[in-house]
Amino acid sequence: MAQASDIRARMEVVGSDGMHIGTVDHVDGQRIKLTRQDSNDDRHHYVPLSDVTRVDEHVHVGTTATAMGLVAAAGVTGAVADHGEAPFPPVKNRQVEGARPRGNYYLPWIVALVGLVLLLLLFRSCAGDRDETVAPVAGAETVATAPLGVEEVALPDGRRVSLETAGLNYELQRYLASDEPAPRSFTFDKLNFDTGSAAIRPVDQANISALAQILSAYPAARARVVGYTDARGSSPSNAQLGAQRAASVVAALTARGVDKGRIEAASGGEANPAETNATAQGRFENRRTELVVTAK
Repeated sequence: MAQASDIRARMEVVGSDGMHIGTVDHVDGQRIKLTRQDSNDDRHHYVPLSDVTRVDEHVHVGTTATAMGLVAAAGVTGAVADHGEAPFPPVKNRQVEGARPRGNYYLPWIVALVGLVLLLLLFRSCAGDRDETVAPVAGAETVATAPLGVEEVALPDGRRVSLETAGLNYELQRYLASDEPAPRSFTFDKLNFDTGSAAIRPVDQANISALAQILSAYPAARARVVGYTDARGSSPSNAQLGAQRAASVVAALTARGVDKGRIEAASGGEANPAETNATAQGRFENRRTELVVTAK
């Protein structure tokens, strides 16, 4: 290693490839402090004395300036700048043994981690706001309903129909046969929809058939079918889906002989949930249909 006493101010420091690294300001302990005049950031940089191979009219360093990362004129400065500690813990430059630590090594990793966290939050937000109007898929969220007790009921037109005693059709028939005034709302116990669907499920077709028989037996009755959704998705899309569900029920009733002029469709969207939207069972109950008798 060259003697510090051989190195004087204003001497040029060059690499083994002959490239200019900097100009000596003075020797500071075991390192050479370079002047700021040819530094791209107008700050002092340092070169370890252990890197010096010989001293003549220049101070020669035993490796290339590029390999050392000390080409100040090109703006690549691996030498330690005289402006305090780096904002993140420095690590050794693993490409050159004995090189000075370089700062901000962890900054790209921190930026990448922050970006990943933001991406996950965005993904969760999108997943939480998933529109209920997506097309149903295999394994979609469905909930079965338990069977109810059945009673055979005679209708005013002479026909007889089997009705579940705890269901809407049973209560509707008793209401239409009574003197109780309109309007009155009924919630279907067995007319719910799969996620994102306005199709009447096969298991509910018998319920629709019984309802059509009851409405046909009371020709003075007028009704409105209201379709609802769970709370997932946007309000406009849910309002549209609710209307589609109500229209499906109206179409099924008219196909079974109910006069189209006696029944209308409306949408309740995600409003007035019957149950919580935090569980699969609750969301199933909210994907419901209601019948409002407007006249009798």
